[in-house]
Amino acid sequence: MAHRLATAQSAYLRQHADNPVDWWPWGPEAFAEAERRDMPVFVSIGYAACHWCHVMAGESFADDQVAALLNERFVAVKVDRDEHPDVDDAYMAAVQAMTGQGGWPMSVFTLPNGQVFHAGTYFPPRRMGQMPSFTDVLQAVHEAWVQRRDQVQEQAGQIAAALGNQRRQQSQLATLAAEASTADAPAAGKDGTNTVGSPVRTPEQDDDAPWADLSPGLMQELTDAALAALTEQEDPVYGGFGQGTPAGGTQGSARAALPGPKFPPSPLLGFLLEDSAWRADSPASGLALRTMTAMGASALFDQVEGGFARYVTDGAWALPHFEKMLYDNAQLLGHYARLSIHPAADSQQREDAERVARMTIDWLRQRMLLPAQGTESAGLFASSLDADTVLPDGSHVEGGTYLFSDAELREAAAAAGLSAEQADQLAAANRGVPADEHAVARAAQSGDSLAYSRDTPRTLSFLAPNIEYSLSDALRLGWEQVLPELRRRRAARTQPARDDKVVAAWNGQVIRSLAEAAAAWDDQQLRDFAESVAEQLWQVHVEQTGNSARVYRTSYAGIRGKRLGTLSDHAQLISACFALASAGADPQWITRAQALLDFVGERARQRSPDGGWALAESLEADDLLSSAQNGPMLATPLDGPEPGGIGALAQALQTAQALQTAPGIQVDPPLRAEQILHHLPVAAGRIPTAVGASLLAGRRAALGSPALRVISATADQLAEIRHAGVLYGLPVEPVDEAAVGDDLPLRLSLCLNAPGRMVCLPPVSSVAEVLAALR
Repeated sequence: MAHRLATAQSAYLRQHADNPVDWWPWGPEAFAEAERRDMPVFVSIGYAACHWCHVMAGESFADDQVAALLNERFVAVKVDRDEHPDVDDAYMAAVQAMTGQGGWPMSVFTLPNGQVFHAGTYFPPRRMGQMPSFTDVLQAVHEAWVQRRDQVQEQAGQIAAALGNQRRQQSQLATLAAEASTADAPAAGKDGTNTVGSPVRTPEQDDDAPWADLSPGLMQELTDAALAALTEQEDPVYGGFGQGTPAGGTQGSARAALPGPKFPPSPLLGFLLEDSAWRADSPASGLALRTMTAMGASALFDQVEGGFARYVTDGAWALPHFEKMLYDNAQLLGHYARLSIHPAADSQQREDAERVARMTIDWLRQRMLLPAQGTESAGLFASSLDADTVLPDGSHVEGGTYLFSDAELREAAAAAGLSAEQADQLAAANRGVPADEHAVARAAQSGDSLAYSRDTPRTLSFLAPNIEYSLSDALRLGWEQVLPELRRRRAARTQPARDDKVVAAWNGQVIRSLAEAAAAWDDQQLRDFAESVAEQLWQVHVEQTGNSARVYRTSYAGIRGKRLGTLSDHAQLISACFALASAGADPQWITRAQALLDFVGERARQRSPDGGWALAESLEADDLLSSAQNGPMLATPLDGPEPGGIGALAQALQTAQALQTAPGIQVDPPLRAEQILHHLPVAAGRIPTAVGASLLAGRRAALGSPALRVISATADQLAEIRHAGVLYGLPVEPVDEAAVGDDLPLRLSLCLNAPGRMVCLPPVSSVAEVLAALR
């Protein structure tokens, strides 16, 4: 059989090239084939690092009998969710609506027009309790197609209509006021200019895009509501925010730990860190510190090499799902860099945070950085490391590379020169668990201890209850002494596979975090590295025509993919460009950001038949997706593991607003952040973990979208200014070389860029005075 996936760019698709299943890649050709053969389409969605994707592939897709059934009765389509996040998002909505849960691998059955009529996730090869086998599902779907075709088609149409309506309503929460009225929009000057002569879009120019009320008073109310809800949702024993009620009690039980799974709340952490930097008494400081301390001490963080796993399956952060995704690490790197300079953190917490951030940078450079393609720039970053280790005999062991038994820890400690007593203490301090999710869950429910021997491989976690380190100060020193030996031993093991696909949005997030870390630590080498990565990303992924630039979603070995980037891809690269410029890189990055903004302005806005408008997540036409949900793929205001498209764009727009008055550059955002943040009054107090990116953009906009203008300063003072800019969310305008000198006095101005009030305040002689003007 000629396999269409063998030459695919996607590593995930190539993993399935040798299956007996006659796979098609996503595209109109596959669905046309289903129409020709008059049969339904089976759409299987996953990603290269996914453990359960590997399991189902081995159990079902590699099975000749299952493949024969699929090939005879279905057109089978394999989709890499990282390549096609819009396809993944659309069909995940269907899976969640039909089953109440979601995940990967995703198993979706559609009409030849792409509309869903049956869906699920993993199906086993044999029935397990109430879960049918995959062949049972295939048989049932085939029978429904043959015997009840009209009912199946009617149901698919209803599902598509419901999904489209749900998506439209959700997206328009961000763009439509409850009672849209242009009279409520802030006014600019009568001539459409601000006090320093830069053009401002007037309400008449955007009469279909009302402005959200983001006054400081209202944003404070929304912030307080969000923090109150987060306080109720926090796990008081192990930190973070759980997905259910406490084990052994009801929600709110005194000091009850929350069960897993737990995910790093990455899009939320930036908001918590920034609010607590501005307000010393904010509950945000405790929420951020407890969550980040817990994650950094736990098995979610790789205590040997650095980098974070995607999530943990338990409430104590002890058993990760071992794949490491670039998007998690891209965000968390920046958050830990900010925590390392945060006024709410004590000296030990700042030291720990910097250690986590720098270990994550080292891991990114050693494990995830790809070779440069034909330039002197740095390479780009791969997408993920696999959850499984594939042993020489072909067997898959989840997390096999990362686990150490107590006996191995003692051997490593002895080899590193520690005494037997110190080795015993290190092994005893490890709160890690065997990689047995079911045993861990049973122990958590029963309250019993897990049974394991000194030779049982375990995860590495130093998180004790009440968010305490299980390592004493003396043991921390011992641990640092043992690390080189543990790294040597791990390097000798079989390593997890890496997906070398480059995703624009995720690389943009890495660049932004690297630039912010460089500004926080006054590390010019790190900033130069970030700029070098950005240059490579621009050369490979961006196509510029005149003053407009578009981003392509993926590349492989320096070859750009065909799929245009999503709204998130564009927004994340825009923010990365602004972060580089603010950190002191070439001001051309602001011009490049503007070119991307121009393209987004041209492509993203979608008008609806009712006269309203929304933002598209998918920036190129896809008739199959439009059919699947009865309309275009609109952007969501809700965050997942990474910021949603609207939250990401709101941050990019707000920074563009802040830089509108910068001399020598032209920044003209096609929208203002206030026009796409109408969802905050509805969502902030109800689902704060899902709107962290929007809360951060709203908070900055409510301050008047301020920026820092350096008129003169010494090099040390300029470093202090950039440091404050990262901590407080204040972009630094490009600084003229002549403005920096050893004998120059500090003259620093605050430029406010609120609608109708675009003005730079008189210069002052300290950072503290600038901050005081905004408090």
